[in-house]
Amino acid sequence: MSKTEINEATELTATRLMWAGLIPFIGTAILGAIGVWQMQLAHAFLIYSAVILSFLGGIHWGLVMAKGLENPQGSLIICMIPSIVAWVSVAFLPTLWALGVLAIVYMLWLKYDVKRVGQAWYEKVRQPVTFVVAGCHFLWFITIATELRVG
Repeated sequence: MSKTEINEATELTATRLMWAGLIPFIGTAILGAIGVWQMQLAHAFLIYSAVILSFLGGIHWGLVMAKGLENPQGSLIICMIPSIVAWVSVAFLPTLWALGVLAIVYMLWLKYDVKRVGQAWYEKVRQPVTFVVAGCHFLWFITIATELRVG
């Protein structure tokens, strides 16, 4: 667990950036659901999702480097899981499968992430942001599944 608390100004900036990071998720999901540039936006959504999931794993890499996590070697190995799963999902799985796998990994990583980071402000923001992200994956899943069934 990280023992170092950040100051209030840094916490506020991080919180605002986390919420702002939802804009591509929400924007592409809504536009895709109403039929605007659906395939292009689905592809962009998956890429953004994979990048953000990789970033979430990278947080733990940074904590290890800052000497803020116990079992640093194990943490380095585990923190690569989101990046590898994201890459495999986007590169090799059909879109519907990729959406499902990414949503599940976001939810699973949430529990591990907030436990290891160990800062109350982070958990307070990370949980609702992750639920919105998973919801956007679900909206894309429904949108594409409907298109496949109708089309």
